[in-house]
Amino acid sequence: MSDDGVFAGYRWSYFTSLADEALRSSVQSFIESVKWEALIEFAASLRNGKGCKLLSDIGLGFNHVVRIIEFDDNVRWIARLRMQHRSGNQARTTITKHIMSNEYNTILLVKQKTNILVPRVHAAELNPENAVNAQFMLIDCLRGNVGIDLGMEIPDGHKNHVFGKMAEIQIELSRVQLPKIGTILRRNNDGSFEQGPIPGIGGPFATATEFFQKWAETVEFGLSSAKLKEAAGEFADELSFSASSFRSSVRAFASKLSVQDKGPFPLCHGDFGHNNMVFDDNYNLLGVIDWEAAFAGPWEIFGEFPLTLSVVPPDMDAPWNYDENGVPKDAESVRRHVDRQKYITAVIEKEGEMNLPEGYRLSMALQDSRRQDLATAMRLYERGKPGWYARVIEKFDVDCSC
Repeated sequence: MSDDGVFAGYRWSYFTSLADEALRSSVQSFIESVKWEALIEFAASLRNGKGCKLLSDIGLGFNHVVRIIEFDDNVRWIARLRMQHRSGNQARTTITKHIMSNEYNTILLVKQKTNILVPRVHAAELNPENAVNAQFMLIDCLRGNVGIDLGMEIPDGHKNHVFGKMAEIQIELSRVQLPKIGTILRRNNDGSFEQGPIPGIGGPFATATEFFQKWAETVEFGLSSAKLKEAAGEFADELSFSASSFRSSVRAFASKLSVQDKGPFPLCHGDFGHNNMVFDDNYNLLGVIDWEAAFAGPWEIFGEFPLTLSVVPPDMDAPWNYDENGVPKDAESVRRHVDRQKYITAVIEKEGEMNLPEGYRLSMALQDSRRQDLATAMRLYERGKPGWYARVIEKFDVDCSC
């Protein structure tokens, strides 16, 4: 994996710029709880006692603190430590072990089955009860930044190149297919992979129908009634009913929602976008990271646009955000829709270059607006985005053949 491109330094500003005092305090407490000397000793032991030190940079993700370990020969590794509640809750500990195990084994699977650039994993400690006092992975340190640290939006001059790379990655993942819907539990001695449950949902599932049914039974709307009232005001009751109807309708229409009910199923990254792609300063791709949410899933979930190009489905959005022709009034939303068409074009071109076998393809999923909106609505539902969710699922009640 080459990382010899232009690089002016890491842009890890999230932690230092945190305005949320409660979050900052929580992260600081975690940092202070880590036995950093033990981590350094462990890293050195993996390179026959080669001396090493921690650099001052501190990166912060949604669930992780990131530090750089530099060896005496200038080799650098990333220490990626998972933050967790110190509640002593055994069930929570088991879940976090499963999440990290899934990430580690997914990386092995991706490296085995694809040409996707993924940093090498030197060690993975899944048990939080260790000398370092935290779960961690040691991986190659790439001389670059995730796209979101370079800018919330991809510069126009780099879009075609980045969209092409995104398309290659997503198409390659579509070719990594597993028999069931579920996470990657472990690699077997024969090189195959055993699948496990999706945290918060369950499984593994033999059919997409089972997945959608279980999703509807287990997933809760990600916003409390009080917060919804605060966010939506006079529309709160209407939106609450719509969200509730959405979940019950997903369960009722579960057998109609997928174009391919039975496996094999493609591998979903789980958080795919330029937010988890590492680039040099000229947007040359160095690697794809953060595979902890990965799972083999229905084509509808896999085929959602990268988060970089995500939009709120028009049916669930506020109608006053659009003109009489259904065109978004917001200029940024208009640009996002244009970029989505560019991405579809990039995917179609890459599919032609990669000589794919006959069958359902990513480009087909991207152009199926009904199922696109469903996948996005399900993701936004879990995150608690207010909206008219029932309008999205109503489209599946028109024609049972879907």
